[in-house]
Amino acid sequence: MMLVSPKKAIKMHPLVNRYFVAQMFLTRLPSPGRLRWSEAELAASTVFFPVVGIVVGAIASLTWYLGAALWSDTIAALLAVGAAILVTGAFHEDGLADSADGLGGAFDVNRKLQIMRDSRIGTYGSVLLLFVVLAKVLSIAQIHSVTMVGALVAAHVIARFTSLPLIKNNTYVREEGTGKPFAATVNQQQLVIASAVTLAVTIIALGWRAAIVIPVVVLFVWSAQWYLRRKIGGVTGDVLGAVNSLTELLVYLVLSVAWSAS
Repeated sequence: MMLVSPKKAIKMHPLVNRYFVAQMFLTRLPSPGRLRWSEAELAASTVFFPVVGIVVGAIASLTWYLGAALWSDTIAALLAVGAAILVTGAFHEDGLADSADGLGGAFDVNRKLQIMRDSRIGTYGSVLLLFVVLAKVLSIAQIHSVTMVGALVAAHVIARFTSLPLIKNNTYVREEGTGKPFAATVNQQQLVIASAVTLAVTIIALGWRAAIVIPVVVLFVWSAQWYLRRKIGGVTGDVLGAVNSLTELLVYLVLSVAWSAS
């Protein structure tokens, strides 16, 4: 894909352009060949993160149904998780592994951040990545197939939303990095709009179960924020990806219990 300066870009509605900037940042999905791109546009695109989650969740859902038509629910769940990873280029899984290595591999803050930058995956990262992917597959397999679309869409929407409050309420502790363009740029309006979209999609997708999922996710994000402030003084792009991936898993785990109990 070719990125061009605003002066050379084709005319596109600003909101449409920002959606595709968000999609390009978070996924490997094709976008229009000539987007109006700048750090300001990238920062403004965060409001569309939950919308990108709808697209990723829909692709994962379609993959699940195709897999379930041919194989077992567990294999279908494996394919759904694999499809989401493929579509996103393992963007969040990379952050999860790097965060595990950094947070678990050192005591000094600077050393933690240095380890996170290392492209090699260590023991902590390998173990946690394997655990989380396996847990996603097994928990999805426990969710009732009739409502699988709602479960997968809600999980991906909520997961991508978590970056906004974490960016808005915390210091970005690196001088540069994947999350740097968003540092101190998520304003109250963006957070409110993204929250409303996420809440609406979650309620439509999950029905009464949203009343269980939402408080659990809020508590988890608050706890993650408290932990990250203690450990590194704020957030980085890696830990935002880690929280995203863990939130997705948390939604599946809660829903697997909720559907089993209903």
